[in-house]
Amino acid sequence: MLSKNAVYESHASKHDFAGRRLRENVADLFLSGSVSAKRARSLYADSQQHDPRESAELAQVADSSHAHRDLLRKLKKDKKWPGVFCTKVPLWNRKTCAAETGPIEIMLPHELVSCIALWNNHDDSFWKLDSLRAACSQHLDNVSKELGFRDERLLPIGLWLDGVPVKYDRSESLEVVTMNFPHVGGDLASMRFPLTALYKGHCAKTSTLDAIMHVLAWSLTCLAEGVFPKYGPHGEELKGKRAKLAGRSLHAKGILVEVRGDWAAFKSVFRLPAWSQTDACCYRCQANKTNLSFMDASSTAPWRQLPLTHWELVGRIFAAHGSCSPLFACPGFKTDVFAIDWLHCVDQGVAADYLGSLMHTILKEIPGSPTEKLACLFKHVQDFYRRSNAESRLDNLTAGMIKKQNAASPKLRCKAGEARCLIPWISEACEHFLTGDTAEHRAATDAGKYLQECYSHLSPARFDRNKLAAACRKFLLLYASLATLYSNQSVWRFKPKHHLFLHLCEESLDSPSLHWNYRDEDFGGSLAHIGERRGGANTANVLSHIALQMFYAKHQIPIFGPL
Repeated sequence: MLSKNAVYESHASKHDFAGRRLRENVADLFLSGSVSAKRARSLYADSQQHDPRESAELAQVADSSHAHRDLLRKLKKDKKWPGVFCTKVPLWNRKTCAAETGPIEIMLPHELVSCIALWNNHDDSFWKLDSLRAACSQHLDNVSKELGFRDERLLPIGLWLDGVPVKYDRSESLEVVTMNFPHVGGDLASMRFPLTALYKGHCAKTSTLDAIMHVLAWSLTCLAEGVFPKYGPHGEELKGKRAKLAGRSLHAKGILVEVRGDWAAFKSVFRLPAWSQTDACCYRCQANKTNLSFMDASSTAPWRQLPLTHWELVGRIFAAHGSCSPLFACPGFKTDVFAIDWLHCVDQGVAADYLGSLMHTILKEIPGSPTEKLACLFKHVQDFYRRSNAESRLDNLTAGMIKKQNAASPKLRCKAGEARCLIPWISEACEHFLTGDTAEHRAATDAGKYLQECYSHLSPARFDRNKLAAACRKFLLLYASLATLYSNQSVWRFKPKHHLFLHLCEESLDSPSLHWNYRDEDFGGSLAHIGERRGGANTANVLSHIALQMFYAKHQIPIFGPL
C-alpha cells in the first residue's frame, strides 16, 4: 500500500466474480497513472462486448517468474518479423568497472528490409521514390552507377541514433539505433524500426557502438548485394534458419543514403570534428577558430574555397583517432550522408541562442526589479500565445532559463518545439521593447526578421533554396557583427553551430523539415517507455531483448498498398 509501482493485488477474492477483478485492475491502471482516462474508459467499454475465447490463450499464461517471456511469445505468434541476431560486443561491467565481452540483440537491416519487401511486392507504391528528398536521391543514383546497378529497384535506407533519457529522474540514457525508409511519405513517413537499444551505462566508450556499427555495416553490405549471407560479421558460419537461407536472393536491395542524429552523436560514434576543436570545428568544410574563421558568413569567406571531401574528412579522422567508424565500410558510403538536423542545429541551437540574447537585451530595457522585469516579459509572451495557435508553449520564464548562472552567454533553455513556436513572437517583441535607436537594437531587430524568414521556408510548399540561403547569410552577418561589437558583455555569442546552420541552409535541396529529427525523437521516447526496466537482470542483453521483442510483438509488418 502507498508504494510506487507495486504489483497490484485485487481486494476481490480469487473466488469472486471475475468482472469485479477486471474492474479493479483497470481502475488501478488508471489511478496509478499507467493509462489515461480515455484508455481506461475504452477498456471498460471493450469488456462489455468481449468474447472470452479471444483471450483464453493469453489467460493461460502461468503467474510465475516467466510470465513476461511466456506472454510475449504468445503475442508474437501471429507476427511475421524476422528473428533478431545475437552477437557479442564490448560492454561496460558496472560491478567490476571494466570492459568485457557480452551478448546483445540486433535486428539485421537486410533481413528486415527483405521481410517488408516480401509483404509489399504486390503493390508498386512501396517502391516509388517520389517522396525521397533530392540529396538522398542524388546519393542513391551515384552509388547505383558506382556499383554497376542497372535497372534494379533499390530501396533507400536511413539510420538514426541518439540517446533518449529514461527513468523518472532522467538519470539514465537509452542509446537507440533505428532504421527507416526515407522515401516513404504521408501517414507512414513517421514509421521507424528499432535495430538495437541499450543503456549508455552499458557502453564501453566507443568500442561498443563500433561493434554494433560493424554488424550493421556487414548487414547493409548484404542488403546492397541482395543475397542472404553464409558467414556472419566476424567470419563465423551462420547456423539454423540463416544457414538454410545462405546464398538465396533477398526480396530487395537497398543502400544507406542518410544518417541522422545530433552533433554529439556524430562526434562520439563517428568521430566527426567537434564544435569545441580549435583547428577544425566543422565536418563540412575546413573552417576553424584560427586562420579560417567560422564566424565569416560572407559569400567570399575563405573557408568556402576549402570544402571537406569524403576522403579528406576520413583522413582527418584517422589522423586524430587512428581509426574510423566501421559504418564507413558500407557500400557507396560518403560522409555527406550525415544530415544536419534542424531540430538540434536551429531550434535547440541558433534560435535558442538568439531568443536568449534577445530576452537578455529586452530585460535591460524594462524598468523595475528583476522579478518585475521577468513578469512583464512573460506577460508579453502569454499575450502572444493567446493571439496565436502555438502548439508548444512556455509554462513559465525564469532568469535561469534565459541565462544560466556562470554561463558564457544567454540561451533560452526550453524544448525545441517551444523555441520554434516563439519565432513569430520575435518581431512583436522587438517592436514593443527595442525602441531605442541603438546599433544593438537595430541589428537585433533585423536579425530577427531574417531568422523568421528562414523559418518560413520550413514549409515544403513555400521552400525556396536561394531565399533560404540568402536569409541565413544576412541573419548570420548581423549576428556576427553583434557578437563582435558586444563580445565583452557575454551576449550574442557566435558558435560553430551558427556556422553549421549556414551549411544547412545553403546545401538544402528540399525543405529541412523533411528530414528533421522530430519524428525520430518521438519514436525514441516511445521506445524508451517500452524498454523501461520492470525488474529482472540489468544487462545489455536483457534490455536489447525487451526493447526489440516488445516492439515487434506489438506491431504487424506494414502494408503500403491494398492487398
